[in-house]
Amino acid sequence: MKNNHIRSLSLRWLFLTFLAVLLGGCVARGVSGLAPEGQTVTSLSSVTHYGKGIGVSEFYVNGKWGGVQYNGWGGGGSTVCCLGLPEKPSLPLMVTVKWKTYRTNFKEERWHEATVPVHFSENEVGYLYIHFFPGHRVEVWSSAKYGPGNPKYQGPAYPSGPAPDYVPLPDEKPQPTKKKST
Repeated sequence: MKNNHIRSLSLRWLFLTFLAVLLGGCVARGVSGLAPEGQTVTSLSSVTHYGKGIGVSEFYVNGKWGGVQYNGWGGGGSTVCCLGLPEKPSLPLMVTVKWKTYRTNFKEERWHEATVPVHFSENEVGYLYIHFFPGHRVEVWSSAKYGPGNPKYQGPAYPSGPAPDYVPLPDEKPQPTKKKST
C-alpha cells in the first residue's frame, strides 16, 4: 500500500515536471527556442459566447491546432502551446481562425473561417484568447497580464449566469420545440 502511494506521488511529480518543461518552452525566444529570430511564441485558449446547445469541437489559428471547447458558454477549453507571432507586431496583426461547431441536438457540424485582427491589451504579445460568438463571429485578444474573467481584462466580458439557448442562423436547423405537458 505504501509503495503504491510513493509510486503515485512519483508519477505525479514526473508529470508536473514534464508539464512545466513543456509550457516553459512557450516563453522561449530566438533561434535557440521554439520561434525563429524576431518572433515570440504564445499559448492559445478559448472562450465561447454561443449559448447552450452548441460547442466548438476544434479550432486552428494560422493553421496551428488550438484545442477544443465543448461547452458553448464560457471557458474550459484546452490551453495549447505554441503559436509563433512577430515579437514587435506591426498593427493591425491579422490571424486566420478556423473552427468547427457542432450542435448537440442535431448531427450538424460546420466549419467556419475568419481572418480577424488581434486586439492587444498591452503593447506586447501575451496569451491569445479566442472568443467565439453567435452568428459564427470570432475575436482574438492578446493579454500578458489578465485573462478572461478578470475584471481588468480588456477583452469581451466572460460569460456568466445561465447560458441562453443558441439561436440558429436562417440556414441552420431550427431548435426543436419542447412539447407541452398536458
